[in-house]
Amino acid sequence: MPVAAAGLAGALLLWLAMVVTVEPMPGGPGRHSDTPLPTGAPAGPPMLVGYVPYWDQNRGFASVTRNVRMFDEVSPFWYAPDRNGDVVRADPAHTKIDTGTVRMLRERGIRVLPTVTNIGDDIPPDVVSDLLHDPATTRRHVRALLELAVSGGYDGIDLDYESLRAGDRDAYSAFVRELARALHGGGKLLSVAVHPKLSDAGYDERNQAQDFRAIGAVADEVRVMAYDYHWAESPPGAVAPAGWVDEVIAWTVTQIPAAKVVLGAVLLGYDWVGRTGSTVDDRTALRLAAEHHAMVRRADDQSPWFRYTDADGHQHTVWWEDARSLTGKLAVAAKYRLGGVFLWRLGGEDRAVWAELRTWLGRPPK
Repeated sequence: MPVAAAGLAGALLLWLAMVVTVEPMPGGPGRHSDTPLPTGAPAGPPMLVGYVPYWDQNRGFASVTRNVRMFDEVSPFWYAPDRNGDVVRADPAHTKIDTGTVRMLRERGIRVLPTVTNIGDDIPPDVVSDLLHDPATTRRHVRALLELAVSGGYDGIDLDYESLRAGDRDAYSAFVRELARALHGGGKLLSVAVHPKLSDAGYDERNQAQDFRAIGAVADEVRVMAYDYHWAESPPGAVAPAGWVDEVIAWTVTQIPAAKVVLGAVLLGYDWVGRTGSTVDDRTALRLAAEHHAMVRRADDQSPWFRYTDADGHQHTVWWEDARSLTGKLAVAAKYRLGGVFLWRLGGEDRAVWAELRTWLGRPPK
């Protein structure tokens, strides 16, 4: 390593050591600090956040580029934790870190918060649960996340740790608290994705593991994944019925300041055969409907759906989300005066969503 680079790396490590201080506590990764943390609560008009997955990155970034004036934040789905507490690429063989696009977005005033996730075929399901209960590994992970934000030139980190155990709840809350303190100390933001629920316990362990009040007290944004009401292993049905989304948010804002809540609007759906569904986007759904001469119907909340029979005689039912069904979710965000909406995910979406979003934002494009 050249001398200049070695000096820079040494300075960064010294700065990280001064910023990140995580003290062990029984059953969790850190001790609560009495020092108030910056809230970073969004103010003014609602913001728009877009997710770009590494497996459909070209189309995702193309959507961002075509509509770049509308975005406030973009989260590329790029990173994952490992058992040592380090941060690695979510899929080493296929994840391409596009530094040029990151630079372009930031030059236009769009914040980039890359997503660090434990969801993926190559990510051990218990990796986060294990690191949460080992103080040394947790401290290493907090440092690794801060170093990623700093060395990558990002504006912060988006944390998407899903399907944790109920017994991880206190440890996860403490970890989020210490990560927020570290990132804020470095001038960075923290967003945290959470599962939707209608009560503190929710309906299974992954809901119980996420303490909305504790997370909302320290994170700058809490991104509520208000979709998969019907999912790949359920019977067919609407993915994000507007009435259910309203119920989720009505309870969420009793736990988290509304200005911090970012509502997840899904732009996808499923093609089911029985209780087995495969993901479809708007373009795929419309192509299937045209190929099989299927009539697209609308539920009361405008969610589109249709049925068809394939060449092998299998009966399919398709439900997904498009521009017309998006309006119900935008109405929920407006009703509760939320901090914004995030789109899961960009690439293959109904292009008419951009006109709906432009109207909802209620401000001229940047």
